[in-house]
Amino acid sequence: MIPTFPGTGREECLIRCDKEMKACGYYRLSREDGDKAESDSIKNQKVLVEDHAAAKGFSLVNEYADDGFTGTNFNRPSFNRLMEDVQAGKVNCIIVKDLSRLGRNYIEMGRYMTRIFPSMGVRLIAINDGYDSIDDENASNQIIVPFKNLINDAYCRDMSMKIRSQLDLKRRMGKFIGSFSTYGYEKDPEDHNHLVIDETAAKVVELIFNMKLDGFGSLAIAKKLDEMKVPTPLEYKRICGLNYACGFRSSQDAAWSVTAINRILRNEIYAGIMIQGKRRKINYKVRQVVSVGREEWIRVENTHEAIVPKELFDVVQTLMKMDTRTPQRGEGVHVLSGILKCGTCGQNMIRRVSESRGKKYHYYHCSTYKHSKACTSHLISEAGLLENVLAAVQVTLGLLAEAEGVLRELENVPNDVIGIRLLEGQIEAQTREINRYNDLKVKLYVDMTDGVISRDEYREINSSFTSKIDSLRFALTENEKRKEKKLALNVRDVPWIREFLAFRNVTKLDRRMAVTLLESVTVDSGDMIRIRFHHAEEMEEIIAVANSAREVTA
Repeated sequence: MIPTFPGTGREECLIRCDKEMKACGYYRLSREDGDKAESDSIKNQKVLVEDHAAAKGFSLVNEYADDGFTGTNFNRPSFNRLMEDVQAGKVNCIIVKDLSRLGRNYIEMGRYMTRIFPSMGVRLIAINDGYDSIDDENASNQIIVPFKNLINDAYCRDMSMKIRSQLDLKRRMGKFIGSFSTYGYEKDPEDHNHLVIDETAAKVVELIFNMKLDGFGSLAIAKKLDEMKVPTPLEYKRICGLNYACGFRSSQDAAWSVTAINRILRNEIYAGIMIQGKRRKINYKVRQVVSVGREEWIRVENTHEAIVPKELFDVVQTLMKMDTRTPQRGEGVHVLSGILKCGTCGQNMIRRVSESRGKKYHYYHCSTYKHSKACTSHLISEAGLLENVLAAVQVTLGLLAEAEGVLRELENVPNDVIGIRLLEGQIEAQTREINRYNDLKVKLYVDMTDGVISRDEYREINSSFTSKIDSLRFALTENEKRKEKKLALNVRDVPWIREFLAFRNVTKLDRRMAVTLLESVTVDSGDMIRIRFHHAEEMEEIIAVANSAREVTA
């Protein structure tokens, strides 16, 4: 905050030689606006000012130094203390190495030099600039000094642009430029722009993700961590001796919050992805920080070791979007919560409990039916549903395991015979059909010109042929893409297969298994169940390739 001072006539402002000299030295150094040279160090500024004062025959009553503060504004601790001493009459002369040490803001420098200092009877001396405010008759001061202030301001702007450009370049290269590493990581001792895993905090991050996969809500996770006496991220940084501060709550008994848990669960840095540039200062003169649009964020993958596999991270993001509730009794959500849908209206199915003759029965029915009767109930027993879903999962994983085994055995077989013969036959057949319809179009045109068919008949039949050709060309393009995928297929490079097959021998469907494998389970009329797996298209391709390869090598 820049102080305001009353203005008076200039004749009352200037310090004359007959007034008691109360001189001080003011020094400033900032790495933000490029003051890095050894000649600008606080020590060297101090020596220069003290030598100048001694040469002029007066001593310094005090010295003030702002080390690490920008010159683009005047809100600096030591400068503010200096102005308080000026107002108290303790100082009436300020000596600086040059005008840029006092400040680099053209407008504010002019305000201090032409209004504030004269009104307070303060003499200003800038040694290297040859400036002394008591020298009224030096016309060059009136002309050159404003230009020097303008140049100092422009220099600061130029340095700010260069620094911002350099930081953006580092961000785009995937280098970490934050002052403090994200919870779960620490800065590499050999390269502070690279993150390495902090084993202690990383175990907490893994626990949070695993609990989410097991069906725990964010509130339940937070309570569990508090019960385990796990320090919050802020407290952990302080325990590690970092002078870290933020706007979030902190106290001796700081507790985990839902916000903190969700922030960790949504942070892509734990999947090995660096996202920076979410916020920036308005400009080099205004230190206020504002958020920028998501489209301007700088996102770089594989910049550091992941704590959570990308596949599991993606599953958690899907869970975060689901409309699920934690039961009043118990900490976890139900196995198919957020996954089970009504096949008619697409809304979630609701779990209910009924009692009959001392026994409890669990079942699901459509949420739309419950609230408005606008759909049918689609009533289905939970036990039967889970049994059928588990059976479908076991069959599908069995097929996937067989397919993976076949492809691993045939990795050394030439690609041109692995599972693409049938697909090539389809491509050849589609190409022949396209050529046949093109020939028919030519004959159709001849029939029209010979008067065999009318022009209207020609247009109708020709339009039908064109539509079929377009459809065939689209299917042909899709098959060619599938062929390229199959030629490049290597089951060792598909991480989700390992995640899927980890559940092959499981005999009971649980929450982690459901959210990892299942995209949706839909209940249609007549208790018909449709199950869609994550990576369904890729899985179909792998199984089809394996079947084709088995036929070729049989």
